[in-house]
Amino acid sequence: MGDVPDVNQRPSTTAERAVGEPAVLKTYRQRTRRANTIYAGVLAIIVIVTFVAVKLAYAHGELNKVSFRTAPAAAPMPAGTPGSTLRLAWHTADNAAGGTPFQDGVVVTWAGHTVNGRDARTGEVRWHYTRADETICSVVQQDSSTIAIYRRKGNCDEVTGFVTATGEPKFYRTLYDNGNTQSASLSNVVMTVGSNFVHEFDNAGGLDRWNWTAPAGCTVTRALAGTLGTLIALDCGSTHQLVLRDLIQDITRFSVETPTALVPIAAAAFVGALDPVTGTLYRYSQDKGVAKAVTRLPGAPATGYPRAAAALSTTDSAQQPVEFALAGKLVAFFGDGSVRWTAAATSAPNLIADAFVAVADGAAQVRLHRVTGGQVQLTTTISPALQSPGSQSHLFAVGSGLGFTGGGGSGSDSGVSVYA
Repeated sequence: MGDVPDVNQRPSTTAERAVGEPAVLKTYRQRTRRANTIYAGVLAIIVIVTFVAVKLAYAHGELNKVSFRTAPAAAPMPAGTPGSTLRLAWHTADNAAGGTPFQDGVVVTWAGHTVNGRDARTGEVRWHYTRADETICSVVQQDSSTIAIYRRKGNCDEVTGFVTATGEPKFYRTLYDNGNTQSASLSNVVMTVGSNFVHEFDNAGGLDRWNWTAPAGCTVTRALAGTLGTLIALDCGSTHQLVLRDLIQDITRFSVETPTALVPIAAAAFVGALDPVTGTLYRYSQDKGVAKAVTRLPGAPATGYPRAAAALSTTDSAQQPVEFALAGKLVAFFGDGSVRWTAAATSAPNLIADAFVAVADGAAQVRLHRVTGGQVQLTTTISPALQSPGSQSHLFAVGSGLGFTGGGGSGSDSGVSVYA
């Protein structure tokens, strides 16, 4: 047999290639040669410009403004009832995260540009995340997820979600929110509240639940998220409104005018709003917003409620809902809105193991009340004493110890203190 030609062999020269080249293809190559040359030149310019831009960005730090460090999960810290005496274990001038600052062996704090996951036993920073070009608006921790909302160009709209135990970033997103916001969290939900909107999104992946805009001419004064929905109070100039939104679905349950400006204080055991002038509490039906004056709360109603808040609630031993509010005193409510029990309180309450409510009793003691009847289960002395505890401060459980936001025992009137 003769030699078999290699069909894959290509002509080695332009002349050889042109011998068997169809005329149409030859004409096409000649016609497009100039365009191909221009295209190659443009690509070269783009590459050069991109290279220069990257060099300039690095020179000015534009690509170097995010720094972070992750860490292995901390050793478990068993929950328990605090002892009769606790001493200050550590203090930081940072702010505490909203929601549940302690989880998975970590206390989440923040300041300026940085979110910190601190070892709950020592206060040492285990993980951190910093955006040098943006400041923090708020941070919440819930369900082992930490959500940091950063301010960019005047808007609190840049969000990063982290695994609380390790600080590993797990999602990034940009919100539609404009201006400054306050945030609160409930199980699986993050709520941001601005002057004319309320926005709720999922804390595990950052997906929107809904984004509600107030009617023209109305200002949001307070939004309270609870298991029965999100109760929103509006100031509309000469009139006032209450709006109940579903917690999950993009649905308005009711929207009603109120004769005076009311403060939402219940959205879990029942839907309720307080007249801060008279102390009258109103209960609202969930379907049509029919109001009924339930009771007048004891003591002078408190003022200065935050714009964004989450309901504090649990169930008693008979699985009946119990809800708590700070209104001059700590008030525990039955599901029909009537008062179950009251107690003096100088700071916002928090739940301990779902069986007790902890409140600061002045500067040097913390009381644990039984959820069901309000009896004092334990009075814990803390040393050194807190500095100027106020209604915007609150306690939270840290294992078998306690954390306190604001009024730090190290002589500072702010920050986070952990007692063990």
